[in-house]
Amino acid sequence: MERDNTDALWADAALKRLPAVPVPPALGSRILKDFDRLAERRRAGFRGWYARATAAIWPGVPVWRPAIAFGAALAIGLAVGVLLPLQDEAAASEQSASIMLDAPPAFEIGENS
Repeated sequence: MERDNTDALWADAALKRLPAVPVPPALGSRILKDFDRLAERRRAGFRGWYARATAAIWPGVPVWRPAIAFGAALAIGLAVGVLLPLQDEAAASEQSASIMLDAPPAFEIGENS
């Protein structure tokens, strides 16, 4: 515990020897404006959260544009999935590969593993 107190005293003495740096007035006013802006965002409630969320998804555009883009991509994906013919496994000339999740797990624990 004595060492912690000694370190604190040393740090205090070192900081007291440093010259004071004045804060420019422009920086002070910018910090206060940012504080006011953040406080206003917190007071905005759901409407402010909604505005920030939509700006994060696609900044600077109305909400309907990302919704239309997502809907169009979903419709194209569904149309391609429904309209493209599936490959018949019996008629396929290639040997189909087994997917790892279709096969039961096989664990061999032995002396060579």
